[in-house]
Amino acid sequence: MKKYIEHNKKCNGFTLLEVLVALLILAIGILGIAGLQFQALRFNHDAYLRTQISVTATDIMDLIRLNSANAAAYEGNHIVGAATGACDITVANDAANDLACWRQQLATVLPAGSQANIVSEVTPDGTQYKVTLVFTPREEGANPKTISFSFQPN
Repeated sequence: MKKYIEHNKKCNGFTLLEVLVALLILAIGILGIAGLQFQALRFNHDAYLRTQISVTATDIMDLIRLNSANAAAYEGNHIVGAATGACDITVANDAANDLACWRQQLATVLPAGSQANIVSEVTPDGTQYKVTLVFTPREEGANPKTISFSFQPN
């Protein structure tokens, strides 16, 4: 004896609706994950720029320490991407050459239009130098960010 199961006509298509709702929820979740990934990439690039700024600032501070007798020659506002003199790595203790090499290094690391400023400040315990780097992150409408380092060359 065969039993016939009677299907309720009101339930037809209900499973398809459940699948569509599940797909909608899944799509919203995937969009959220993509947004988080995008933010992580932006923050990662910002951290990369800050690391490169620290490295380049340390480089120029070391060069000023090595040539402390001529430390005042390093002062000034240095715009990244502006024309620089020739960089000859075989020349030692030459402020103009050190700055040319440093500007070339900055141009490869920082976005165009960034600025670097080296200023001396006379303090009670001697002359202190301040290296300030200003850069604008690559996202649209971002405000320029400033990072400063202070040191004494003696």
